[in-house]
Amino acid sequence: MVLIFTGDEQLDRDLNKKIENSRIVYYPDYILEESQATTLIATQQDNKYNFREFMFKVREKNIHVILILENEKVKVLKDALILGIYDIVFDTFELEDVCKKITNPNSFSEISKYIKNILELETS
Repeated sequence: MVLIFTGDEQLDRDLNKKIENSRIVYYPDYILEESQATTLIATQQDNKYNFREFMFKVREKNIHVILILENEKVKVLKDALILGIYDIVFDTFELEDVCKKITNPNSFSEISKYIKNILELETS
């Protein structure tokens, strides 16, 4: 089951049409209670949990997260990477970019440039 929790009604509908076995979710507690979810497509949106706390709870359930973010400079990128969220799609994107992450998740090497930046490692 793929849960869609972007807060953007049009994007939610478009993704729901493209992704088999998906459901649009409107509140975070549903995600935390859902036992059949394998993937969550989400954005950084306001809800009763802060981003780090919410994503930690989601990752504790071993749910694969595909995160849609504005750009590479948002503060939550660091938290996402620490929590093992490696499938991050930045604006602007095509629906296909998001859908591909369901079956073809990023490897560590594909996101290592962001981690190098966070850890302030020199690029070799």
